[in-house]
Amino acid sequence: MTFENENTNNQAYPSADPYSPRYTSFPYAHYYHLARPETRQTVQAAETQSARNELVKGHMNADVGSGQGIQVDAGAEVGGKHGIGLNAGGTAAYTGAGMHANGHIGNTSYGIQAQGNTHLDSSQGLGLNADAQAFGKYGLAAQATSQLGGGQGADFHAEAQAGGEHGLSVDAGGHLGLSQGAGLQTHLQLGGENGLGAQAKAQLGGGQGAGLGVTGQVGKYNGQLGFNIGGKNEETKE
Repeated sequence: MTFENENTNNQAYPSADPYSPRYTSFPYAHYYHLARPETRQTVQAAETQSARNELVKGHMNADVGSGQGIQVDAGAEVGGKHGIGLNAGGTAAYTGAGMHANGHIGNTSYGIQAQGNTHLDSSQGLGLNADAQAFGKYGLAAQATSQLGGGQGADFHAEAQAGGEHGLSVDAGGHLGLSQGAGLQTHLQLGGENGLGAQAKAQLGGGQGAGLGVTGQVGKYNGQLGFNIGGKNEETKE
């Protein structure tokens, strides 16, 4: 008697023959294709975030008390020391207040640097300092300072330079006070200390009467012209 299975497509019981073809399916294989790209995206996102953290940095600090009043400092930098940076801060206490700021575009060799600070208190009065530089030591530079009060009256000084120490430089200053009177002086120099130079001074009051002086320089040779009227000490200087 022969027994045959009426179901000719019997896949529930595969053949025991090791050489017979088997089509085994792996129901979880498609998760490989789903999980791997997410893993790669996670790694790439972490690397991108790390790179951004290197390119962009920032900080902000605040301190209240500690015997120094309120202190605030904040800054940010994009692209490191060769990129763009800005820092600013300030202090406020019962003795006075102050503020400072600095920034840069590029580095010190070819970029632009600028900084400034100001203060206001009972002992020093109101003061301001600022300076800027562009394109390194042979580029452009400017500085300015001013002071008002603090027992010194009013005082200011400004200077600019182009082309380094052997380039062109200009500076001017002035003062106004009861003990010093009013004064103004300017100076122009081209080609360094042995180049061409011109200087002018004016003074009124402050125990020195009224005076005006003009000085010229060509190389190591100097010439001067001026006059002085009044004053406590009238001395001729060569």
